[in-house]
Amino acid sequence: MSSLDRQQIDQAWVKIETLSRVGKPSAWREAVIEADKLVDFVLKRRFPGRETAGERLKEAKTLFSDRGLYENLWYAHKLRNELVHTVGFELPSTEAKNLLEYFKRALEVLT
Repeated sequence: MSSLDRQQIDQAWVKIETLSRVGKPSAWREAVIEADKLVDFVLKRRFPGRETAGERLKEAKTLFSDRGLYENLWYAHKLRNELVHTVGFELPSTEAKNLLEYFKRALEVLT
């Protein structure tokens, strides 16, 4: 990661944390979506030849020594997809907090 990339990542995470402190369902929703986008931004840098987020996530498996953390990242990504693609999908704030923690821990591994 370049220093510019790291700066973008840090700035984006500040925005995500700010959203999470708002406490409204719409803010939690946006925070989760932005966190997923941020992880994908990093994965695109690490695996530029892969077309989809799923392909990039599969490639990233070797970077995770903690299998549980990798599985949590997949879980977070899948729930983000449900959030975006399923009409009326509700994401409780406690679950959103968990997802943000999974994304944050994954970013620590990936950057």
